[in-house]
Amino acid sequence: MRRLFVLSSTLVLALGCGKDGDSKNKAECHLAAINLSSCQRSSLAALQPAGVWNVNVELNDGSGSAGALRLSGADGAKVLGFTVTEQQHTEDSYYLAADVVDPFERTVRYAFAGCEASSPSRMKGTFRRCVDGELDLQGTFEAARLQRKADEVEGSGVELVREIHLGEELVPKELTVVGGRAYVTLGKDGFAIYDVSVPSETRKLSGPKPSSDVYNDLVVHGTLAYVASQKSGLVIYDVADPEKPVVLRSLTDPSVEVGSLALNGNLLFAASPAPNGEVLVFDVTTPLQPKLLKRYFIEGAEPLSGEVPFDVVSVGNRLYVSNWTFGVTVSDITTPSAPKLLGRFGGISSRSLAVGSVNERPLVFSGGEDWGSFVSVLDVSNPASTLQVGEFRVRPEVSVRAMALSGTKLYVAHYQDGLRVVDVSNPGVPRQVAYFNTYRETDAGRGLSFFEGLNAIAVPGDGYIYTTESSRGLLIFRETPAP
Repeated sequence: MRRLFVLSSTLVLALGCGKDGDSKNKAECHLAAINLSSCQRSSLAALQPAGVWNVNVELNDGSGSAGALRLSGADGAKVLGFTVTEQQHTEDSYYLAADVVDPFERTVRYAFAGCEASSPSRMKGTFRRCVDGELDLQGTFEAARLQRKADEVEGSGVELVREIHLGEELVPKELTVVGGRAYVTLGKDGFAIYDVSVPSETRKLSGPKPSSDVYNDLVVHGTLAYVASQKSGLVIYDVADPEKPVVLRSLTDPSVEVGSLALNGNLLFAASPAPNGEVLVFDVTTPLQPKLLKRYFIEGAEPLSGEVPFDVVSVGNRLYVSNWTFGVTVSDITTPSAPKLLGRFGGISSRSLAVGSVNERPLVFSGGEDWGSFVSVLDVSNPASTLQVGEFRVRPEVSVRAMALSGTKLYVAHYQDGLRVVDVSNPGVPRQVAYFNTYRETDAGRGLSFFEGLNAIAVPGDGYIYTTESSRGLLIFRETPAP
């Protein structure tokens, strides 16, 4: 079972600030205690001890997670977002460790010891975690420096029209573009609205407005905005005056976290991964009085095993849900109060979706969010026998985050690999036709998380591609003619 460092209480016990715990015995996580006798340690001499690296940890119990290392930087090296307290690089060794004090005043050490480097920008080695000196977790890791692909320039086939910095320490989560306005959710900082009626002259209309809540997603219905909230479930705003959005009410019954939203006519679908793992179905015929029609638990999914809904898309009388390790499900919503599972594709971990028809063929594009993730192309003509007919991959160390389908092109927000434009007119052979590398190692806030870079995308059909980037903010692109 894959687990995320940023989410897993098992892997991240330490929530405090970095601290050197010399008073604690950390012998089992010291370099001298790690057996590297079978390693090609001489290869480590050529390693570049600099820059940002993504890392994949495989634990001995078969689980694992992806994270990030920053081997150098203006404010020091980082391990999984924690400040490095010990670092060593010699002709035959490479070692990084961070000591952190957890809420129970225990010293937790995360240690990475290199075993071999297949190139100056790739290495493998041993991972250990110790709690108050006792070995707690161990396994292996592989890491790769996040450099632009050797055969690529900054961009090809698309040009950057406008870049709007959102503000220091503001990290965008999701993006919706409706009626010449871009709505960007900002987690604990609420959301912001931008006038994009003339993309090259984009300007902020309102926000952010920090609160004690966390805003995850947003959809617009007339003059109202429905906001997916971590603490309040669903929050409704009046956005008739985009310069002065007004909160109207919260729906705290049921009291659940809502992660993503989909609007289909007068039906609103809310994916709630916690605490129960369900999809809420609302009737919003009376927009200010959403009526809960169904708390839908996907048939066969086991939420306690991590099989929970992350993304929802509704087209026609179908509901498509990404259910992490349970894969992609297709349900009939002809009777919205009684959804019925038609089929699922369980051969992949699914985090994000794009749905549509290409040459009259109904397709679902599913993206994972992990080391080795890629885009799967699924034919859902017969949901009971969903078939994977194609896939699109860039490189294993960089994850997919979000997608948008427009015509026969799929637009992919691919974290540190930036924007990818893929021709899917032949679904069995997706073909990249344009790209833009948005990630720059020197931007503020890099190297703290595996989930950095381009993280949201919208293609509303006005000739522009709207995206958000974890450090650079709101980026607007336009495709350019082929030379």
